[in-house]
Amino acid sequence: MGVDRHRARTVVIVATLDTRGDEVEFLKARILEKGHRVVVVDVGVMGTPFAPGDFTQEEVAEAGGRSLAELVAAAKSGADRSEATGVMIAGARRVVAGLHASGRLHAVLSLGGTTAAAIGASVMKGLPIGMPKLLVTTFLSLAPVGDEDITVMQSPVDLVGMNRIVATVLSNAAAAVVGMIEQAETVAGPRRKLAGITALGVTTPAVQKLVPGLEARGYDSVVFHATSDKLDRMAREGIIDLILDVTTFETVPKRLYADEVLAMLSPLGRPDRSRLESAIEKGLPQIIAPGGLDMHIFPGASGIEVVPPEYRGRKWSMHGPQVVLVRTTEEELAQVGAAIAERANRAAGPVAVLIPLAGFSEAGRKGAPLHDPQADQGFVRALKSLVEDRVRVVEVDGNINDDRFAAEALRLVDEMTAG
Repeated sequence: MGVDRHRARTVVIVATLDTRGDEVEFLKARILEKGHRVVVVDVGVMGTPFAPGDFTQEEVAEAGGRSLAELVAAAKSGADRSEATGVMIAGARRVVAGLHASGRLHAVLSLGGTTAAAIGASVMKGLPIGMPKLLVTTFLSLAPVGDEDITVMQSPVDLVGMNRIVATVLSNAAAAVVGMIEQAETVAGPRRKLAGITALGVTTPAVQKLVPGLEARGYDSVVFHATSDKLDRMAREGIIDLILDVTTFETVPKRLYADEVLAMLSPLGRPDRSRLESAIEKGLPQIIAPGGLDMHIFPGASGIEVVPPEYRGRKWSMHGPQVVLVRTTEEELAQVGAAIAERANRAAGPVAVLIPLAGFSEAGRKGAPLHDPQADQGFVRALKSLVEDRVRVVEVDGNINDDRFAAEALRLVDEMTAG
């Protein structure tokens, strides 16, 4: 039985109709049977479509900045296939963005081989977190989904020609995307505020103390481990209401490392020194703490002898069998403190910096391998000398993972969000 027409949602299918015509029609029919709508975006280039899409290959190519005729002529003259693929990706992204802006997009489904998977994943990336995104492909290991919230369904056979195996795969795909759409309505419920919290293993105890306190104040907590790019994106999309940037460790590589090293660490493949810019621009209440700033982290290292030579004379510790932590210096922390002060000064909303004087991590507390209060003071002095008067700087006589730190952070939350 289909859903009530007033509750019908739109599934956008991104596919190459010159190679997947019957398969797309079958998939479309299964979704329509469930009472939902379908919009087909044709990203094929070379062949004649088996059936026209709602957005034709010509329209998609033009949206990507070229004519289909130009792409076909270039391909026939020996141009790299990636050129046409890039144009169709750009065009499909523009088409899908337009559908989303007009309220005609509730889920995206793509099917095909490696090229179709690359196009489908590229279209899905950047769409709102939580929107159903399903990629059906024959090459699971080559699905370029990265760390996006894209669901991948692998087909045991190529999705060419209708047979009972392909029919089963596509029927399951249709049921999956419809199920994701319909369950979204059942879990929506009353909207609780969301607090975004940054974390590392060495600051996890602090986060665990904060979560119940935030819950008592009407917040659900979303924790981001080691990186903040998804937090930044959620802030930009208006999902996050409050930020507790407890673990600012990312500032160490972003401030101190050379461009080539930073590019290797970045999922973008290029040096990116920005951090939580959306939170700054949106004016969200922010509490910033120096969690994890007392260390360089070397994943994949089995001991101090395999880290770069310039770090070998420092205090260090093993964090598991394949991760080495090396102490940051007073001079390095002064640079990091300056970077965080500059960021706090640019914040459009209320901001406070909460400094635990007895260590910035579990590895930095008294008696632990990275304990170095003099180095920590490099951060404190630089930050205090550079922040504007409107930025609150609060010092806590304890480690970042102590109860008193969490209590002070929650007190600041109350102050910032009062009224």
